[in-house]
Amino acid sequence: MKEWQEQNPSDKYFFRKYNDICEEAPEKDSVEEDNDAEEIKLTSPLSCQKFLLVHQTSWQRRLLGKYGNDICLLYATCKTTRYSLPLFFLAVKTNVDYQVVAKFVMQDEGTETIKEALEIIKEWNPD
Repeated sequence: MKEWQEQNPSDKYFFRKYNDICEEAPEKDSVEEDNDAEEIKLTSPLSCQKFLLVHQTSWQRRLLGKYGNDICLLYATCKTTRYSLPLFFLAVKTNVDYQVVAKFVMQDEGTETIKEALEIIKEWNPD
């Protein structure tokens, strides 16, 4: 990732490695009751760190800004590669054809992970 970033400093990368160690994440650290500080650990369901890689070039950001105001298409490659990692392409219709304006690879096809990847792309393209 560092090498890619050095070679293409205007490209955007997000990488989160897979971690199979699941922990219960605390929702609150402490709660005050009757002027006595009492530590309470509330936990959410087990959360594991899932693999996610999002990439967008400066050229793709320019195309998304120019043609992405009307419609964006999300294309998923399901079970078409040798690896069981879903690959998604975000595409727009240009004046010539359809062009990929971002791509992401994830561990599974969960709605939350897709939403997270699209939110990252949204942050990179505030307009």
